[in-house]
Amino acid sequence: MALRTHTRLALALTLLAAAGCAPNLQDDFPFDGALPPGTYATFTEGSDGAFTVNVEATAKEAWVYVDMVQRKDVPAADAVGTDAWHLAFQRFKIMTNSGVSGPGSVEVAALPSQDFDSLTQAPAGGYAQDRADGPDGNADLDSPFLEGAGWYVYDLGVHKLAPRDITYVVHLPTGYFKLRMLNYYARAGTAGTLQFRWAPLLPPSM
Repeated sequence: MALRTHTRLALALTLLAAAGCAPNLQDDFPFDGALPPGTYATFTEGSDGAFTVNVEATAKEAWVYVDMVQRKDVPAADAVGTDAWHLAFQRFKIMTNSGVSGPGSVEVAALPSQDFDSLTQAPAGGYAQDRADGPDGNADLDSPFLEGAGWYVYDLGVHKLAPRDITYVVHLPTGYFKLRMLNYYARAGTAGTLQFRWAPLLPPSM
């Protein structure tokens, strides 16, 4: 019995020592709260003038605020309550600087089954802004990207998200743009690393 007790004590001390040397996962991987300084949105221009945008929105609590005109992310301290950003991302969630989400005037129209490349002019109507959560199955705000079926479909078989066949038209104070979601995962499979296409549009015909 004494030997067994000694063995168990030694094992417990070893585990405690290992835990003391283990990295602080909250410090090394700050998934919650404010994001540390860094670049969370990158824009890569293609030969056709459209941009491929990558947003590292892996945080479960913090938002990545993006200035879509200056093509850069904006720290939360400079974004919240201002018009310094246009779209914000938190894993699968996308909000616009409008309505209940901010003082901006961003509005979005969803065009199901609309080919991205062939769309050259923005529609005249069908735009919406962020609204408070309505009677649905979640507690998330009702942004144009999440209302109805939302921008993604969830495959229960593989437990992964995939973009729906939707091209969005985003109306900013500086003009009209089109957006097409491409992916929710990085090459390594990391969720919340969104990728989409972004390009300017002609304004609606008068």
